[in-house]
Amino acid sequence: MTDTPVAVTASESPLSKDPVEKVPAKNTPTPPAKTGRVLAWFSLVLNLILVAAVAAAIWWLWPQWTAVLQQQQVLQQQQLQQTEQGKQQHQQLTEQLQQQLALVTDQQKQQAAASVQHQQALLQLQLESKKQLSNGRTWQLWQLQQLLQLAGQKIWLEQDMPAALRLLQGAEQQLAVLQDSSMQPLRQAIQTDLAELQKNTLPDVAKIQLGLTSLRKAVNDLPLRQSERALDNTAPVVASSSDWQSTLLQHWNSFWSSLVHVRPTQPEDLSLLSVGEQLSLRNTLQQQLLLAELAAMKYQSELYQAALQQAMDTLQRYFAAVDPRVSAASEQLVQLAALPVAFPAPAALQSSAVLDQVMRQSMVETKP
Repeated sequence: MTDTPVAVTASESPLSKDPVEKVPAKNTPTPPAKTGRVLAWFSLVLNLILVAAVAAAIWWLWPQWTAVLQQQQVLQQQQLQQTEQGKQQHQQLTEQLQQQLALVTDQQKQQAAASVQHQQALLQLQLESKKQLSNGRTWQLWQLQQLLQLAGQKIWLEQDMPAALRLLQGAEQQLAVLQDSSMQPLRQAIQTDLAELQKNTLPDVAKIQLGLTSLRKAVNDLPLRQSERALDNTAPVVASSSDWQSTLLQHWNSFWSSLVHVRPTQPEDLSLLSVGEQLSLRNTLQQQLLLAELAAMKYQSELYQAALQQAMDTLQRYFAAVDPRVSAASEQLVQLAALPVAFPAPAALQSSAVLDQVMRQSMVETKP
């Protein structure tokens, strides 16, 4: 191989002492001075704009920010107040609930105590009822006693014969269902009472009431006697048209003479009557007939007969006996007086006495 010669210049020679100035190349351009100034001014203007924008933003946002902060403070205060109110309400509700729970607890305790007392009372009643009704026969006898007592009340107090018959029939049916030979005398006594009560017929109160009502309506049409001459005691009161009618009337008067007393005419009966006295007489007769009607409805025989007798005396004393209407009214009073009014009630029920004997015997048998 051959060595290649290297050219050494004066600037690159390490042995050169004086530095050689570098000559700029002809192709490198130099930056102009105006471009740097424009950039500096642009950056300065941009910074000023940014600072102004930031200041404007701060100036515009600061009141809103303070308002938001105030609203937040107000909201926080309201929240605190609401929280405190909620705590107070919660505390009040808690206290009320505790009070209500205490009341409910007390009521439950009272109810529990009352229920215990009620159960104890029920147990005691059950024990007593078991003791009293340990024998079923005693209970049956008590039921029969109640039925017979009600039947007696219907007969003597209320005078309701159909109801008394129904009660006695119910007692007899109970005895028939029992089929107890020891109750046979009681059943026979009840059947006897039923037969006796069914024989008796109730008075026809409706017929009596209709007759007395028609008489009361006819009182205003009956003529008064006024100045009529005194009648002969021996002469007949009603004129007869034939012999057989006169005979029949005499027999009729003699037959009912014991029921209605016909008195003779007296001098004071012939005095003249004023209009007020005539009205008073008619009202008096109507009241006597009404009293008889009420007595018949209450089955009061003595009061009924007395009222009819007073009405007959008033009719004969102050009204014209020769008038056919007065005669017909007198005959109707006699017929009404003959009707029975008393309630056909027996003196006592045989079944009551027999039941008392059976109950006494049952008590003796159940004694230890």
